[in-house]
Amino acid sequence: MRNTIICIGRQFGSGGHEIALRTGTKTGLKVYDEEMITLACGKGEVREEILRPEDERPVNPFLFRTMHEGNEKVNRTKPAGDVLFDLQSMVIKDLAKAGDCIIVGRCADVVLKQEEIDVLSVFIQAPFDQRVKRKMELENLPLGKTVKLVTRTDRHRKKYYESHTGNEWGAGSTYDLLFDTGTMTFDEVADQIVTEYRKRKAAC
Repeated sequence: MRNTIICIGRQFGSGGHEIALRTGTKTGLKVYDEEMITLACGKGEVREEILRPEDERPVNPFLFRTMHEGNEKVNRTKPAGDVLFDLQSMVIKDLAKAGDCIIVGRCADVVLKQEEIDVLSVFIQAPFDQRVKRKMELENLPLGKTVKLVTRTDRHRKKYYESHTGNEWGAGSTYDLLFDTGTMTFDEVADQIVTEYRKRKAAC
């Protein structure tokens, strides 16, 4: 039986992380999100404070940090952002080979495309105003600052995904399942992901 990995892409503030956690609870699967930074840094023996600022951010070809530490898995000729992507890709493949799990972001759907792994790719979106309101409430931020944060984070994630994959971020044709949390609750989305996951496992 092939392993099945649920890969969740998401607009900032759409609830992707929370949906991943609820899906994990319903399926018993481990969820990997920010843990991917720690695991990648351990893989390359790089201090986390060096690579954390590069997470899911596109590399600026005119202004980037080069690497001066790490083991043989670190290509010191590359920008730090690309080094983090390479290390996270190694971790993603290791996790996928070890067993079923849920991975949030980090282009995991495309990283695993060439592997002998069953990938269930999901994208979570929501109306901009709703996402701004949610982040304001969660992080107690003023409106203007939140609007800038949501806009900037979405822009970074889009450029990051598209530069590493060649696929359109957030497009229905890119993913197996596309959900809008403006019209569905987090549990409704999680339940549909679980249903599709169980269909995949039954067919393996």
